[in-house]
Amino acid sequence: MADKNIIISIVIVNYKVPYCLMEALASLRLADLYGKSEVIVVDNASGDNSRELITANFPEVQWIQLKTNIGFGKACNVGAASASGKFLLFLNPDTVISRATLKNSVEFMEANPQAGLMGPKILNTNGTLQLSCRRSNPTPSVAFYYFSGLSRLFPKSKRFGRYNLTYMDENETAQVDVVSGSFMFMKLEFFRVIGGFDERFFMYGEDIDLCFRVRQQGYEVWYYPVVQIVHLKGKSSAKRQIRSRFYFYEAMVIYSRKHREIQDSFFPRWLMWLGIAFQAALNIGITLVRSAAASLFDAAVINTALWGGLNLWFSYRGYASLYTKESIGQILSLHGFATMVFLFTFVYNGLYSVRHYSAKNVFFSGLLSSSLFMSGVYFFTPYASFGFAAGLIAAVFLTVGWRGVLMRLKKPLKKGASKEHALVPTS
Repeated sequence: MADKNIIISIVIVNYKVPYCLMEALASLRLADLYGKSEVIVVDNASGDNSRELITANFPEVQWIQLKTNIGFGKACNVGAASASGKFLLFLNPDTVISRATLKNSVEFMEANPQAGLMGPKILNTNGTLQLSCRRSNPTPSVAFYYFSGLSRLFPKSKRFGRYNLTYMDENETAQVDVVSGSFMFMKLEFFRVIGGFDERFFMYGEDIDLCFRVRQQGYEVWYYPVVQIVHLKGKSSAKRQIRSRFYFYEAMVIYSRKHREIQDSFFPRWLMWLGIAFQAALNIGITLVRSAAASLFDAAVINTALWGGLNLWFSYRGYASLYTKESIGQILSLHGFATMVFLFTFVYNGLYSVRHYSAKNVFFSGLLSSSLFMSGVYFFTPYASFGFAAGLIAAVFLTVGWRGVLMRLKKPLKKGASKEHALVPTS
């Protein structure tokens, strides 16, 4: 039975971001009307310490534990099914709200009876506007202007700047087509009338679809900048970057098939599908290269150092180079084995994880890799052991060195940005 004292039901879907969720809940506790709100956390099978951490520190939170990751929209529907408030707020776990957020949201909805859905002004951690907090319907022409870069070249153009409505004043209250799924405020009864989120969207696109169906029912979608939050964008999706990119483009296909009536005639349908496929292939390809960049650079450093060490040793001893004496197959096997040993050891010791990275870990992992390699190739060419040793020692120091340079370059960039906790206005 519904609790008549509850005004707002806050539904948060969590996936492997317990510490972000802690901050979100801490900011909620300080908000006006929190005492008349209920918080429902739906955990999408995080498989970490999220439940223990949150329930110990926030015992008032209703925790719904899912056995599998069923996707964002479907998990929101699960949370909404347990809601009892007059209003419903879908909030991302990687957000921080202000003291007046809940109060101002309720007052806006009560003052605007035709408002079916409201979204706030969303800030990045450095205080700048997160452009995705208000958008137009992603028709083929609007999407083309965005993905072609025309929207960035002409942000103040009402034609080219439609995707993120960059021609509008960010502090102007306005009816829009779409607001961000990271904060959606609406009446619970209305959410149930329109059928909740479309569960065909696993991740991404469900917010655009919901906004479209709100307007189909004759209600309005509002961008209300008096309400402001901070969003640490992409914390959950960052856990699985490649899969997240796949879900993003899958959502584009589902949405365009579902809402054929909004497709403009500027582009033929076959060209639209071709554009989505091309953009998906390009974006996922770039993400793959970025994900493998560190290991590819390590492989290049290791093989260059090994080649240099062997050549220097044979030149010093007055011998013919190993690269002229041995067959191409043997040389490739030698370098392939070195690459495999180093990269396997690096992966095993967690060097491609920020949490486990340290110069000390790189150094000792390099020494371990060198020892394994030397023991494996000793009988290949015993007379070249000093050359192998020289190359491997150089590889160890170079892998430590290039990472150290990269970390030094990152520090000035971090100083120029704000900390993880940008301030949100309290009123």
